[in-house]
Amino acid sequence: MIVISIDGLMPDAYLDPDAHGLKIPTLRSLVANGASARVHGVMPTVTYPSHTTMVTGVAPAVHGIVSNKPLDPLGKNYDGWRWYAEDIAVPTIYGAVEAQHRPTALIVWPVSVGARVTYLVPEYWRAGGPDDQKLIRALSTPGAFTGLPATLWDSLTPPDIKDPSQFAILDHVLATVHPDLVLMHVFELDDAQHDHGPWSPEAKAVIERVDTALGKLVERLATERATLLIVSDHGFAPIEHELRLGVLFDQAHLLHDKTADVASLASGGTALIHVLDPKRAADIDAALAPIADHIARRIDHDELVRLGGDPAASFALVARPGYGFSDAHTGDAITATGPHGTHGWPPDDPAMAASLIAYGPGIPHTSLGTVDMTQIAPTLARWLAVPLPTATAAPIAALVTP
Repeated sequence: MIVISIDGLMPDAYLDPDAHGLKIPTLRSLVANGASARVHGVMPTVTYPSHTTMVTGVAPAVHGIVSNKPLDPLGKNYDGWRWYAEDIAVPTIYGAVEAQHRPTALIVWPVSVGARVTYLVPEYWRAGGPDDQKLIRALSTPGAFTGLPATLWDSLTPPDIKDPSQFAILDHVLATVHPDLVLMHVFELDDAQHDHGPWSPEAKAVIERVDTALGKLVERLATERATLLIVSDHGFAPIEHELRLGVLFDQAHLLHDKTADVASLASGGTALIHVLDPKRAADIDAALAPIADHIARRIDHDELVRLGGDPAASFALVARPGYGFSDAHTGDAITATGPHGTHGWPPDDPAMAASLIAYGPGIPHTSLGTVDMTQIAPTLARWLAVPLPTATAAPIAALVTP
């Protein structure tokens, strides 16, 4: 069972490729000979909460990875992310497979540092320089890179990892580890869409390169009994302005040297707001007033919980189209970015739909319509014949019915 997450892949890339002039023969073939769907995501529609839902079958409020980054209003964590598997509060599909003494492999999968699996190359970075390669080697399974070419490291400097690195590691894993389950994350497409916008020439070029890599993988799997699941974590939308919450909170004197009255977790189209000092609630509202015209709506705590979002947040803000949130403390509160892209809006936004294509023995050729992201893990559990009792949704019926 091979799961490949193409970060930021939108369903229209394979459901309507002609509309975007995409040359993607492999994805076309997988759709023509397998099952495909749009995926209703999680709140917020960002990478780490989404990937954790895909391996647990529960919402972020339950598995605990409620945002990409932990709460850090004073910047003491040096821009750290929620990298660590020990923070996942419920069982995972890879843990269920390992519990049966069957090999699993995680290749640059989010929230995987410290995961107890047979083969691990985690997603992790710190300085973003060559020393991070040493860090990756130290955090990976001992001997994980033995037999791989030294040139691999030319494109494996976190966080600026290029997709051929992951595909090269996957080839190595399939030849040497023979895992029952592989989870792999590639994200050049996400980078390109953030930098240049969705459906930009740069983004489409990445989709076509990934398609070529997938084609080689499918050729390799032709002689093996394997199921391939292509997924993504979220969609994308264009923006041209950034709403910098840190600037607003600094100007309102809500952040101090050693304490903070408010904290935010900006996630592109949404921002989670934590009121740390209830006495300053009115001041926090006043601080947000300059960007009020660019906020589409405010989600109160109870609604946020119903959406499966962060139960510790006081409320969430949703940006209007063309605007995205940032926690930055420098520049103007409303900063023009030029053509960029982001995600993170609530999952009922059609532009935030994620992707799913299933291909392999026993997979019917069918359109699944829209499925829920929480259904992915229980579907994997059924395919792999392992228990995942904490998952809240049923498997995707068309994919597991004999």
